[in-house]
Amino acid sequence: MFFFKRLTATFTAILTILLNFLGITNPFVQPVKDFKVVSYVVADRVHDMDSLCSEDFDIITDVILFGCATFDKEGNVTVKKDILEPALQNLKTVIGKRDITITLNFLGPQYSGDLTDWYEQMAVQAVDHTAAFNSGVLEDNIIAVLDEYGFDGVYFDYEYPIELDAWHNFNKFLVSLDSKLGKKLLGIAVADWDIKLSTAAVEAVDYFELMVYDVYDDIGRHSTFETSTELSQNAGLYGLPLEKVHFGLPFYARPTDHGAYWYEYKGYYDKLDENSFYTDEALGKTFWFNTPDVIEQKTAYAIENGFGGVMVWHYSCDLPSTHPQSLLAAIARATENTAEN
Repeated sequence: MFFFKRLTATFTAILTILLNFLGITNPFVQPVKDFKVVSYVVADRVHDMDSLCSEDFDIITDVILFGCATFDKEGNVTVKKDILEPALQNLKTVIGKRDITITLNFLGPQYSGDLTDWYEQMAVQAVDHTAAFNSGVLEDNIIAVLDEYGFDGVYFDYEYPIELDAWHNFNKFLVSLDSKLGKKLLGIAVADWDIKLSTAAVEAVDYFELMVYDVYDDIGRHSTFETSTELSQNAGLYGLPLEKVHFGLPFYARPTDHGAYWYEYKGYYDKLDENSFYTDEALGKTFWFNTPDVIEQKTAYAIENGFGGVMVWHYSCDLPSTHPQSLLAAIARATENTAEN
């Protein structure tokens, strides 16, 4: 039965693309009723209560705690308690009685050899991940951590299982883990260009965080409205039901030469020129930022095109939502305007 739902997602995506080309909105796509605002929170960035704004969690619906849990190729899990515990306590304090889910992201074995080719690095990394997925113990080890700390579920940010064999093993693992999680959530981050999920895995996963960023237009602007919305259509083409997909929003900028620099919005929002560029004269690089108008436009697009929500990477890059230039506040404006209309 789920195969037909996946087939419908692909057909709807094709129809939407064709109609958009003709300048027509797809009448068969409706906004979801429970639109989510999911935010990754890097654990060691919220050890100080002053780094959290209570009003932000009137906007955020789901938190993914990141950077404090890993697993190795044997399926053993390591939790950095000195990083996780104060972050989790502060989040729970600021969230209070709000109905916000908190899930835990697990990172797998990272490449640490001498290879310089990125694809070769990912191939080696995939071997270690596959060993962990086939260990027979990883599922129970993860669930034990979720239970110990009361997390609502688990996320994976596996960049990237590229080859089909690696995806095959990842798919099997996702289905196996889902069968043991009960009511806990299972989510994964995916790139628009590399989604080789089986139908069983698509059904097993509750939410997909779509990373439509770190992409550039012809003049080097990072994650524009045009490039990210165009790429987001691939999720449906791969058969992901859009109500399970969260449209990724970068709260950071990359340089126009695609260099390995990530500048946080909150540090530069008041230094941008009229076209949202910032030039670091000392570094000799120019950065283009997603400003509140772009974030609001992207969020409105996600709502109007049937996505289940938006995803933020990452929370600590933004100003408090009480600030007039906050990106979270821009998301809130889009959701409020759509509800009114």
